[in-house]
Amino acid sequence: MGVEFLILTIYFICVIYVIYQMALSVEAKREDQFEIEFDGETLQAAIATQLAQQTLYDVETEVLSQGKALLKMTFLHQQQPVGVVAVQMGPVGKQPLEPPIKNLSVSIANTLPDQQVFINWDHSAIAIYGGPAQRVIRQVPGRPTDLLQPQVYTVVNPQLQTNVAVTGENMLSRPADQMALEIGSALIDMKQIPKFKEQQRQYSLRLLMWVRSMAYPDSPAMQLLLPFTFQIKVLPDHVALPVLSWLLNLNPFAPNS
Repeated sequence: MGVEFLILTIYFICVIYVIYQMALSVEAKREDQFEIEFDGETLQAAIATQLAQQTLYDVETEVLSQGKALLKMTFLHQQQPVGVVAVQMGPVGKQPLEPPIKNLSVSIANTLPDQQVFINWDHSAIAIYGGPAQRVIRQVPGRPTDLLQPQVYTVVNPQLQTNVAVTGENMLSRPADQMALEIGSALIDMKQIPKFKEQQRQYSLRLLMWVRSMAYPDSPAMQLLLPFTFQIKVLPDHVALPVLSWLLNLNPFAPNS
């Protein structure tokens, strides 16, 4: 009876240990281990400086950085609002270890009555991990990417909005025996973040935007360079799954047990 009890005890310990390792593996993939924070102050200051140098439009700006990366530009006529141009980028907030971030999302909404919004991708730039700037590449579903041809501007007409996925030029590669370029699997790989110094755990997207009147197409356009900067923070370890919390308390092989 004593031998059977010992064997049974060892068996249950092994089972608990295997389940614990499985739960730990799932936890590592599902747990929010990083947080992407948007630097709204830098964008606000840059926009204020550029607007002060232009007199085409009377514009009030608002930058929202809590849980989002949003620039809201309200256009005024005789101190009365006539429409809004809003630019939002993602992702922001807490992020898991996997999957890696393959692209950045850019959303533009235009509620102006007779002004078009243009995004110039070839003159926009992206920098990852504090590295050198590279050209922004707009991803067009179903179409091959060609770096030799200039990219068509994204145009947002009045009362419309658009969503675009973008990546960096360095993410493109040409597989052997193929003409079309392929986009890499990870623009931002969270597994690599702990290897970088804190000042390198960042990325930025500088977007060149024009606002031009449809009524006077030959008139000058308002041109703004929008610097969206993001910092990646490593969150302290914590247990997210209740089952793993139970296993951590139950498993004799767990740390601090």
